[in-house]
Amino acid sequence: MGGLLIYTCVDLFDKYVQHTTMANIKVELVNELPFPAITFCNLSPYKKSSLNPDAVMDHFLLTVSRMKDFVPPIDYDHPGYSSLSHPLPDGWLLNVSFSVADLYYACVNTTNQRMNCEDVLTPTITDIGLCYTYNSQNVGGNDPLVTSLTGSAKSLAFYINVNQNEYVYSDNLAAGMKIIVHDPREIPDTNSGFFASPGFSVYASLTLTKYKYLPFPYPSARGRYCLDTEAPGFQNPLNYHDMYSIYACIQECKYHYLVKLCGCQAPTDTGPERTCTFREYAECYRNTSRGDYLHSIAFQETCMCDSPCEFNVYGASASTAYFPSNLNEIFLNNAGFENLRTDYMEVRFFFDTLSYLNVEYIPEYSIETIIATLGGQMGIFLGASLLTLSELVEFLMMAALLACKRAFQRRRK
Repeated sequence: MGGLLIYTCVDLFDKYVQHTTMANIKVELVNELPFPAITFCNLSPYKKSSLNPDAVMDHFLLTVSRMKDFVPPIDYDHPGYSSLSHPLPDGWLLNVSFSVADLYYACVNTTNQRMNCEDVLTPTITDIGLCYTYNSQNVGGNDPLVTSLTGSAKSLAFYINVNQNEYVYSDNLAAGMKIIVHDPREIPDTNSGFFASPGFSVYASLTLTKYKYLPFPYPSARGRYCLDTEAPGFQNPLNYHDMYSIYACIQECKYHYLVKLCGCQAPTDTGPERTCTFREYAECYRNTSRGDYLHSIAFQETCMCDSPCEFNVYGASASTAYFPSNLNEIFLNNAGFENLRTDYMEVRFFFDTLSYLNVEYIPEYSIETIIATLGGQMGIFLGASLLTLSELVEFLMMAALLACKRAFQRRRK
């Protein structure tokens, strides 16, 4: 019994020092929910009339698009393509991109009141071009936007004109918007999101999941430790992002790698380095950034980017309907709207319920748990030992008395 007790003590101590955790998952019902940030990116990264491409630029755009296999490669040393080796002017990306007025003709809040789109949409430079974000919150910015309304009847709505006649050749063969729903304090992850097509009304039902991991010494993922960004003395290790996130950290890591390799940055980068010429972008920066290595786990592990201990993940489940209906199309055509099927769309965002999924990790073995377990084990093991000992003593005493009695009776005979 004593050996089993010692084994149990050693086993519990070994599990405690491993700092294992378990997930406590539950649905929380609340009176209001924090509204996410919503980033819209037109699938054409540049506006044709602003870019004003000549034959050389058209050829360049084709060679860096999905159509590259159908056109001959560019001879950058040919005098006719010398303009592709010229440095880009400051603010080039902003000058050749779509503006808010180009894309949004109506923005309606959850109480069905029309908003000024230029007031509520913030320009956001991403790796796929200039996008616009609703409810973008910087550190120390405005109070977070919350909602207590549910259902599609009380949804946030955007009416968008993608302007297909202003499209240029790019990585996307489709027309429409890429929409990313994310935490207002974080930059949009352009690897996620969903697509909305002109000619359709998109209803996006939102969900929220809150994650809370334990800080050091409890491991969180792949044996690494999370970064406690809510600690009083926390200092953001990133240089070009106000809010730390694992995606922002990986983006900065890619930036440093590409700048070191190519000697310049892309027009969509926000760092201090020199902007690449079109030739440098096509020959080095783009080929490297689209390669397998920068999208592999091996590269991400070299970045040493730890996940925050607390973060929110927003999701969106999209459904579509034909837009506009035949009746509304006639009315809008009479009001001066053209190309409704090929250029216009409606996108709505709403929560179905005032609830969120809370995923919180807790220690599998705490001091209190170990004390309680040891107390129970000691009660079982030591209790069994004392009982056995008392019974053994009682048996020996009774056996001795019986032996003495029999011996006494033999002597009397």
